[in-house]
Amino acid sequence: MDPERRAWTGVGHTFPEQKAEAPSVAPSGDREPAASEPGVAARYLVACAVVAAAFVLRHTLYGDLDYRLPFIFFVPAAMVAAWYGGLGPGLFVLVAGLLLGDYFFLPPHHALGPLRQPERLAVGLYTLSTALGVALIEHLRARIRRLDCELRALRERDGGPPAQETPPGLPR
Repeated sequence: MDPERRAWTGVGHTFPEQKAEAPSVAPSGDREPAASEPGVAARYLVACAVVAAAFVLRHTLYGDLDYRLPFIFFVPAAMVAAWYGGLGPGLFVLVAGLLLGDYFFLPPHHALGPLRQPERLAVGLYTLSTALGVALIEHLRARIRRLDCELRALRERDGGPPAQETPPGLPR
């Protein structure tokens, strides 16, 4: 294939001499889980572990100090859960971190109740930033799954993976 044509090939693009194939993944990213992916129980177990670790770390470092970063450790916990387990575990950690942070670290302590303006701002910023991060990570995971399926389909169509040459200077 000449370089000009190669530059125009991509997902969903075919040339007249090529047969259009049905996509191996639905546009929404729905697919069967790969054998190497963790099961539902493992994904939510990791989500519970990271939210517990975030809570213990926050409580150990700052105790019950008001307004001292009430949700800061739950943000990376939600990102790790979303990276490992996907959208469901990421949102689970988001909500669990919100409830734990509100109950233990925002005044009045040990109560889920009406919030004043500073607490509402903290809750809103946490929810917005964490939800955005989880959604972006899930989008990235879906994109990787689609590309993996397309690569698998190309390898099957071409009869296997292309032979890889050893770079110069490396042992064979």
